[in-house]
Amino acid sequence: MTGRPAVVILDAPGGGYLERPDIETDLLNGIAETRLEVIAPAGRERLLRLDADYVILWHRVGLDAEFFETAKRCRAVVCASVGYDHVDVAAAGTAAVPLFHVPDYGTEEVADHTLALALALARALPRLREHTLEGGWDWRAIGATRRLRGQVWGIIGLGRIGTAVLRRAEAFGIHCVFYDPYAHPGIQKGLGIQRFPDLAGLLEVADIVSVHVPLTDDTRHLLGADEFGRMKPGSMLINTARGAIVDIDALRSALDACRPGLVGLDVVEGEPVLPLWLRQHPQALVTPHAAFYSVESLVELRTRAAKAVAQLITGQLVTSAFPIETRPHSPDPRIVPAEWSSR
Repeated sequence: MTGRPAVVILDAPGGGYLERPDIETDLLNGIAETRLEVIAPAGRERLLRLDADYVILWHRVGLDAEFFETAKRCRAVVCASVGYDHVDVAAAGTAAVPLFHVPDYGTEEVADHTLALALALARALPRLREHTLEGGWDWRAIGATRRLRGQVWGIIGLGRIGTAVLRRAEAFGIHCVFYDPYAHPGIQKGLGIQRFPDLAGLLEVADIVSVHVPLTDDTRHLLGADEFGRMKPGSMLINTARGAIVDIDALRSALDACRPGLVGLDVVEGEPVLPLWLRQHPQALVTPHAAFYSVESLVELRTRAAKAVAQLITGQLVTSAFPIETRPHSPDPRIVPAEWSSR
């Protein structure tokens, strides 16, 4: 026994993020004992017996109220992710366990991936690739695609990633608008774009819609049958945020009705298990929750999560990660429509 605090990195088997905790071990060398624990969904008892002072948590492992009730030794949890819907935030607050996350490590990658999905769908790249693989060489296989310049892109959630998407889309001559009841009043003036006070209004005018909000009780199934019915025929939906923001069952009927006509999904409700119809749907382009990733972004994320733990252990101000509020953040009552808070 060294007397040093124990730092446990929690990851899941089969498609996990870490093979070995070399970055974390190097950064915490001399101040903590670091180990990687791979927890399967069936390993709940092992999770509840976890003996750790600090936890670095990857998003395929969830921490519920029972964990925080039993993990008396745990001093803090750092989520190695932007989202934290896999953590019972209220239970952490009750147990007085501080929570942190790293919300801006992969901003560029997610924004790039969002544009890549939109461009691939707009230019019918999956269809053209299939055509050429089958030996074809006919430009008309692209179908009736439209020019991107002048189209309207509706951004749902104008945070770091939403703003990065805005800048990229504008470079293509696309007219951007947004809906975000949490965004500061007046931000639309600073950015020079139109703000919609309600989601319905944005959906009715947008040719392309992209989602950049966290998964909360308010945003779960934010886009369902009613919302799809308001979208323009032949429009496009891109989701690189969280799968459950889009009602996957309602999406099937919506695609058949061409509202939206195309969908690009990097996240899917129920992932990694996908419905067969979605895998085979000709109007859908699906990628395996890869938008966050580049060599640089993964190194940055691991480094910042580990540095945050080091700062906590040594009593420094935590600058490498951001605290998660244990009370829900309320949207600005001057701009939020009633249906957002009641959703």
